[in-house]
Formats: sequence, C-alpha cells, structure tokens
Amino acid sequence: MKKYRMLFISDIRHTGLDPVLMVGIFAPLALLVVSRFGFPMIADWLTNGYAFDLYKYRSFAAIFLVMTFPMLTGMMTGLLMLDERDENVISYYAVTPLMRRGYMVYRLVLPSLLCTFLSSLFFIVSGLSSFQLEHIYILILLAFEAPCFALFLASFAANKVEGLALSKIGGLFIAGPIVAYFVPSPWQFIGAWIPTYWPAKLFFVIEASSGFIVLAYFMVGLLFHLSLLSIMVRIFIKRAD
Repeated sequence: MKKYRMLFISDIRHTGLDPVLMVGIFAPLALLVVSRFGFPMIADWLTNGYAFDLYKYRSFAAIFLVMTFPMLTGMMTGLLMLDERDENVISYYAVTPLMRRGYMVYRLVLPSLLCTFLSSLFFIVSGLSSFQLEHIYILILLAFEAPCFALFLASFAANKVEGLALSKIGGLFIAGPIVAYFVPSPWQFIGAWIPTYWPAKLFFVIEASSGFIVLAYFMVGLLFHLSLLSIMVRIFIKRAD
C-alpha cells in the first residue's frame, strides 16, 4: 500500500497546482449544492410564473446530473495520465516496485472509487431521488465509466491540450440519459452504443419495475462496460509503448 500512497500524494499535489484539475474536485460539489437547493427554487419559480411543473422531470434531472461524475473524475485521471505519458513517467513506474501493472490498477481504481463516492453522495443528498438498494447496480456501471473516460482521453489525445478538447467532445456522451428518457422505447436501442445510456436506462427501469428485468438490464450494461474497458486498456497500453 505504501507504493500507492506515494502516488496518491503526488496526485493531490499535482491537482492542487492545476486549475483545470481543480474543476474536477469542485464541480461535483457545486452540482450537489445546485441540485439540493437550486432545483426546488427553479421549480417553484417555473410553477408560479409559467405553470410549468419541473418536478415531473425530477428523475431525469437526477440521472442527468449524476452522469457528469464519471466524466469529471475520468477527465481528471485522463489528464494526469497524459502528463505522465508526456514526461515518460509511466516508463519509470515500470521499473519500480509499483510496476506498470500496479500503475494501471491504481489509475483505473482511483477514479472508480471517487466516482462511486460522489454518485452515492448525490443520490443521498441531492433530494432529487431517494436511494434504493437497486441503485447499487447503477453505481457499479458508473464506476466502470470513469476509467473508460480516462483511458479515452489518455489513448486518443496527443497532449494535454488535445485532452481538454477531447473531454468536451466526450461530453456528448451525456446524450445517453436523453435517449433513455425521451426517445420512444422501440427506438431507444439506437443509443445503446453510448455508455451512459445503460445506467440511465437502468435508473428508469428500477423506478418502473423490479426483479428479473432490472437484473437483465444490469447484466447487459455490465458486459458492455467490461468490453469497453478491456478495449480501452489495450489501446492505451499500445499507445504507451
């Protein structure tokens, strides 16, 4: 654990010196505050002024906002990996007790844990959705999305500037909840290639059903995310070499 602790301390120092990485820390906290206090204020204002019931879309707002957490934590990790690749630090880790395998495990597990913590906190604190036991399935899928997004940036960006540009393009993945909520059911699977579709769809399925159908959606989503993660790991290793 000591070898991971030193890397973790280095990450904290690096994050504290980089304003872009700091966004990944404060943005989730800002979203928690907005969802807890801002949503009711906006909903009441729309109801009183325009007779529009925003509360009908509370579930959509909940899953839409929580989808930003794997992207934010993945962005932080991806940009750190780009810095380390540019500085040839990954090759250094390969000849230390950490080894390349240990480095990859750390870089994949850390955003997953951070995303799981923030997502759990959102479900409990936001007031937009009451936490249910089945939401653990959603948290598992989100935990896989964070390292996938990190590897997407680290694999396809040539440097940190390109990484920032790709993170904005990757923000289009937020379309997953939109497809799962607004697109009619027969046509929804057109968006099934979007990673964020599966946790969003599972969220709405949990609200409407229980039992086998929830487990079925979870298993399909899990297989999709495991396959995606495996592909992204192979691409990153090839690029790093």
